[in-house]
Amino acid sequence: MSSCLKIGSRLLNGDQIISALVQYKLLEPLVGHLLLDEVFKEVPLLKQEVFHTLVGAADTPIPEDFENFVTQWCQQKEITLDYFKAVMMREWQLQKFKQLRFADQVESEFLRIKSDLDRVEYSLIQLDDGSLAQEVYFQLRDDGVEFAQLAQEYSLGSERHTGGLVGPVALSTLPIDVAALFRNQQTGIVYAPVPVNDRFWVVRLERVIAARLTEVTRTAVVDRLYTQWLQTQVQRVINTPGAIAVQSNSTEQPYQPRKAAPLGDNN
Repeated sequence: MSSCLKIGSRLLNGDQIISALVQYKLLEPLVGHLLLDEVFKEVPLLKQEVFHTLVGAADTPIPEDFENFVTQWCQQKEITLDYFKAVMMREWQLQKFKQLRFADQVESEFLRIKSDLDRVEYSLIQLDDGSLAQEVYFQLRDDGVEFAQLAQEYSLGSERHTGGLVGPVALSTLPIDVAALFRNQQTGIVYAPVPVNDRFWVVRLERVIAARLTEVTRTAVVDRLYTQWLQTQVQRVINTPGAIAVQSNSTEQPYQPRKAAPLGDNN
């Protein structure tokens, strides 16, 4: 007799479960978590790592009864020990894995994507009439009309309330054609209308804030590298014939959910 997953009044067999995972875009996250289960077997948390994360002091000695210390900590925070092990420790393992796997790639990756991380302030007027956009552009370029004045009068976006001023925002978040104009970093130039979806943007670059490799940026680059790596691993599994399938009477051992990690070793 085959098993079904019951959710409310619905019963899903194996094929329906996979179909639902695909339909609701849950298959890739599930595959990713299962892959991480295997990765985390090679990334154990040491007792001192767990302890120092909890107390925040590297020079505080680890209690002899570490299990009891963690139990009391969980009680104080009103969380269960199972949640602590399955969720909190898993997140710490993930952060440890990110550092072990990607920290030495940060500098080179930062240099490669630095222009995308640069932030800009710019003035913007959005219009849905191409002829009017051209007229506004000529008024700005040739007649010396104030950008703020025309933005308040004509712009269709929320920037009309700020005199057209937008930012600072990351260059990578802008429409491709607008970002391409700003990459030359020439401030004060009014650009001809740029088609963006169903509108026309008239823009002027005001200021460029060059990205620096701060701790916040370093973390963002590590997260970017990790996300790219995980997506590649997930797609490799999904694209492998037979890697994801409903099986019956299989000689393989069924997948068992990953047990909660132990509270670090004795080292």
